[in-house]
Amino acid sequence: MRAGSRVSTGISRIAACAPMKKSGSVHTIHGFVLNDGTPLKSVEVQIDGGPWQKAAFDSGNSQYSWKLFTYKWEGATPGEHTIVSRATDADGVIQPTAAELARKRTFLEDNGQFPRKVKIG
Repeated sequence: MRAGSRVSTGISRIAACAPMKKSGSVHTIHGFVLNDGTPLKSVEVQIDGGPWQKAAFDSGNSQYSWKLFTYKWEGATPGEHTIVSRATDADGVIQPTAAELARKRTFLEDNGQFPRKVKIG
């Protein structure tokens, strides 16, 4: 292996949504990406199977830190919703869905998208 080359572990991108905060009519979704230091192109959020929307990376992120992100959700309606996030690296590799990981053998190979249920009151 030549100096400076990367070794792919296959477990390089995991994006997950964490708690939300409400300010007025806007719900801010907070999340993080765990990765192997590979530069990231984007992180996106999907609500209730709708279109993928770009989230904003925190300016304090560094190459090997957890990559914190936020998404401003406007117009949330009362009831239960499903939120999913996904990361895309600089090479265009998108974090897989659970269906795309059907051949995984152990939980260590599970870097899939992780849907979360939230309830808006």
